[in-house]
Amino acid sequence: MEKKEENLYELFQKYSYTELKQLFKEAKTKDEQDFYMTLADMVLQKKQEEVIGD
Repeated sequence: MEKKEENLYELFQKYSYTELKQLFKEAKTKDEQDFYMTLADMVLQKKQEEVIGD
C-alpha cells in the first residue's frame, strides 16, 4: 500500500480551537505562543465565516 503524505494544511485542519489553545498554554517561547494563537485565530475566523455564510 502506498503511503499518503499529508501536507501542513491537512495537518492544520485536524486541530480544533481547544487543542490549539492547549498547545499555546504549553508553548515554551513567545514565538511559539504567537504561532499557536495565530492558528487558533484562523480556526475561529473560518468558523465565523461558516456561521455568517461568507
